[in-house]
Amino acid sequence: MVFHSLEQLTVTAGVDEVRSLADVLRVAATSLPDGAKSWRLRCQIYLAHLGDHSAAIEIARQTITAVIGLERDPTEWEYAIPLITSALGWMSFATSDPAFEYFGKEARMLRTRRPADLVAHDGWILTNLIEMQAVSEQAAKVQAALEKLPKEDLAISPASSTRKEELEANSPSSVIVFRQVGNATTSEGKKVAKELESLTGKALPLVPVLDLVQARTALHREFPFATDAIDQILVDLVPRSHVQIRPTVLVGAPGSGKTRLARRLLSVLSIPHDVVPCGGLSDGSFAGTPRRWSTGEPSLPVALITRHRIAGPGAVLDEIEKAGTSRFNGQAHDALLAFLEKETACRFHDPYVQAPCDVSHVSWLMTANSLEGLPAPLRDRCRIISVPEPRGEHLPLIAYRILAELLTDQGLDFRWITPLDGVEIEALTRAWPSGSLRKLRRMIEVVIASRSITH
Repeated sequence: MVFHSLEQLTVTAGVDEVRSLADVLRVAATSLPDGAKSWRLRCQIYLAHLGDHSAAIEIARQTITAVIGLERDPTEWEYAIPLITSALGWMSFATSDPAFEYFGKEARMLRTRRPADLVAHDGWILTNLIEMQAVSEQAAKVQAALEKLPKEDLAISPASSTRKEELEANSPSSVIVFRQVGNATTSEGKKVAKELESLTGKALPLVPVLDLVQARTALHREFPFATDAIDQILVDLVPRSHVQIRPTVLVGAPGSGKTRLARRLLSVLSIPHDVVPCGGLSDGSFAGTPRRWSTGEPSLPVALITRHRIAGPGAVLDEIEKAGTSRFNGQAHDALLAFLEKETACRFHDPYVQAPCDVSHVSWLMTANSLEGLPAPLRDRCRIISVPEPRGEHLPLIAYRILAELLTDQGLDFRWITPLDGVEIEALTRAWPSGSLRKLRRMIEVVIASRSITH
């Protein structure tokens, strides 16, 4: 009977044929080899993808059982979240069964997407809802614990990393960056003193930490392929009172959206920032040049602080691996090192100001296509985070964002946007299974152009 059912699949492979094979395998289970369980599971997977709601429930049940089994083996825990996401997605698909009687008051949504697409989308949404709530609850617990700490405890020298976090969470909301201007009596010194007059000796504000759950939601929606990278950065901010991202290099393939991710991270966190293309830069572009030269200018962090008038601006160093490595004008990577450690950054001697400046609160985000070309001292001072390439499953969310950008670039209100329809999404999915967002943007431009021709 098993062979007959398998032969039927070579003729037609519809729901009835796969279900017939599944029934035969179940009846003959005791006479089949040990590996037959995987055959039965595969049949359920086929049925679910063909739209069988009962099979979807069975897959969800099997998946959750597998997750529970991971409890005994911590080395396998990394698979838990993807499995839970899959189980939630199949449960969500099962709710579209017309025979399912819903007892809630809310109207049930009409589900018209393919099972695989719906499972990927709803599983991702539900998992993110759980993760967001977990982050929110953890932040509330940290805040509650800090409020219970005696004030005198905060004056004690920290004896652990936990104490350091507690002190950070109660740090001041402003910092004096410029205490004086060196050689202020010379003609050039008077000029610099005049430029910094409104900032010297004044406490400049730091950016407060706002709603991290809201920030996380917005970033996950824009960058569904980089959720792990986003979470690694945001989790550091949970116990803090002000925003500062420790030196981080985002590494990924060209066109994977690293630079935009870095910019949006800073924007969503309300950090004023500049993007600095690093191709061919010398050390003077980072460390500044002495005022005795006609081209004298402040270091990059001092320039950012004076421009934005806050103590903790941000910098996105784009393609940091391409910064100039010539020793003739000084290596840019060497100049950057002084800004990345608090001990040196809090008393950085700017050649233009000619006095120590506290630039230790600047947030440094860097992008790189690879780590080749980055010297070991720079890598040692930075957190390295991989940004994966976007995949086809992320296309609907990414396409909507790109479409909104295109309309904004044309001076149109994105609220009037007409979303890509099923035919357009399917065509894009075939042409762009994964990879460069630049390529996807060009494809969407073609789709929009074809709309105007059609209409």
